[in-house]
Amino acid sequence: MEKTKEILFRSSGIGALATDKRGAVITDKQLEQIDYLNGKVRSGKSLTQNQKDELAILKAKRDAPIEMSDTAKTFVEDVWLLNEKGYYRQLDTKYTDKGIFGEEDAISLLTEVDGIFYEKNTERIIKNHISGECDINTIIEKIKTVEDTKCSWDPRTFMNATLDPLYEYQGRSYMYLYDAEQFWLRYCLIDAPAHIVAKEKDRLWYKFYSNSMDDKTAQQLEEKLKPMFDQIDRNLVFSTSGKYTPQERVKTFKVERDDQLFKEKILDRIPAAIDYYKTITLNQIC
Repeated sequence: MEKTKEILFRSSGIGALATDKRGAVITDKQLEQIDYLNGKVRSGKSLTQNQKDELAILKAKRDAPIEMSDTAKTFVEDVWLLNEKGYYRQLDTKYTDKGIFGEEDAISLLTEVDGIFYEKNTERIIKNHISGECDINTIIEKIKTVEDTKCSWDPRTFMNATLDPLYEYQGRSYMYLYDAEQFWLRYCLIDAPAHIVAKEKDRLWYKFYSNSMDDKTAQQLEEKLKPMFDQIDRNLVFSTSGKYTPQERVKTFKVERDDQLFKEKILDRIPAAIDYYKTITLNQIC
């Protein structure tokens, strides 16, 4: 009999569990209303029937079991497909390729900018059904810090980069796994690998080139495209252009550890995620 695989949720996607089902989570205003109505009762004042009904409804909502959002369910289904069927939807794009091939360059850039020698972390931690491997695990000014690098595609995507909730909870899970106090999300504007630059130029070339062209016509086409080829270099290569300093090619977001928030948003929701996982079938009707 095949041994049951352990259910593990990767840090890179675990932020999906933190999303709330629409209307299922009680709001701060509703909690204040519960306190107000309970206060009236404690002071000996009578509640109207409408207030009694409201208090009962709000208490039921407050005490209801956690309901998974559609986003969280989709995440758990993807984990199930990988774990049980070996299926993983590979995002094979030029953007993900740059991130894969540029990881070492990003860490080298951070070493230069921070004046701290960083090494790529290779230790994966598994704890309480969470699995994660941060890029950098270090101590900065006596503070245990975990870092994750993101290789932006170009200057525009770098400028627009933010700390979105998925990255935030990826970092919070790293702090939990590595027992760190801070998480640094490091966006790095590094050069695209040479093969990616060449592929961008090839894509442009074959947009206009035809096998029916003679050598002279092809040479004329190359001359016409040269300004566009040069623009590709300017858009994707930064370290040798003389227009970018190393410091401005790094954008950092820092997140402080918050055990209570992580417990409420992630740890308390893992049991529900596991329960849902166990109900999944390939031919389920959604």
